[in-house]
Amino acid sequence: MRTAAAKRPKFYAVTHDILGDPFWEVFRRGLLDAAARYDVDVEHLRPGKFSPALQAGLIEGAVQARPDGLIATIPDVAAVEAPLRAAATAKIPVICINAADPRPPPERIPYLFYIGGDDRRAGRMAAAYLFDEAGSRAALCIDHYMYEHICHNDRWHGFADACRERGRPVERLRVPGEEVDKSIDAIAEHLSRNREIDAVLTLGPPGAVAVLGAEEKFAGQGRRKHLTFDVSPLQVDGIRSGKIVATIDPSRFNSGPVAPTLSGHIAAIDGHNVIIDIGSDRGVQPGQQFDIVMSKSLIDPTTHQVLHVNENIGKLQIDTVSSNASVGHVISGRAAVRVTVTSGP
Repeated sequence: MRTAAAKRPKFYAVTHDILGDPFWEVFRRGLLDAAARYDVDVEHLRPGKFSPALQAGLIEGAVQARPDGLIATIPDVAAVEAPLRAAATAKIPVICINAADPRPPPERIPYLFYIGGDDRRAGRMAAAYLFDEAGSRAALCIDHYMYEHICHNDRWHGFADACRERGRPVERLRVPGEEVDKSIDAIAEHLSRNREIDAVLTLGPPGAVAVLGAEEKFAGQGRRKHLTFDVSPLQVDGIRSGKIVATIDPSRFNSGPVAPTLSGHIAAIDGHNVIIDIGSDRGVQPGQQFDIVMSKSLIDPTTHQVLHVNENIGKLQIDTVSSNASVGHVISGRAAVRVTVTSGP
């Protein structure tokens, strides 16, 4: 227990995010919950729009406050390297999250360690799903940042490399994610000129919102297969309605170095064997466990609105894996055909 005279530790987190992006709101909740759990103070600073230069200024201010530790994203090495090196020189421990310095350890910014996913691998997973599982022929990647960003670049390059290995055309379109109407118009105009595109990858909620808006302008012309990153209520609703085929989601609350969350469906039950419609191409491994989730729709008796509720009805453990399917057994609860299975981070 800390005595009354003891100093309360103070930490800063400085991230590059667009205000209102649901991805970072979940990260923020995890940050504040951890601060309460460990009885420390934490201040989360962000520029409000994507600007590594503005983020660098916020890092400088945090370093001048001499905190007990600093958490930071590195969307652009050149922009934030100087203030982060200044933190290290001042003996302020630095942890990097979400977007890391890609250089080898002797050259990179001297943070203690990186917490985040392998974005290049995640991009390759997205291509494998859209082309090998969903049967797409040509793809468009929507980047909701207008400037270079390490995390988005890794997702894009992983996706593009895997597309080209399959002989499939692919391109990237940048849109201003913080300006929804402009993004919708840019995407709608691009798709109207390139009708051969039948698959779209969005790199986060702002891009997903814009694509869903652009798709409304193509009512009756067929819907493109839309795979996205991260989870927000709009994206979940999109999956339920069939407007989004899947999402790849790192754990923002824990911000741990884990593989993207996997989601599929129970295709069949044969005795004790439960067969799901995702396999090694999506990263499934023997021994991996999945939650069995059943969706329900309820009517609010007061507002008469339809409420969507997910209920965990069991847990599945994978025994054998093929390229596009896996077989497991129920270790608790029950299973049912066509319900969703999700891997926990």
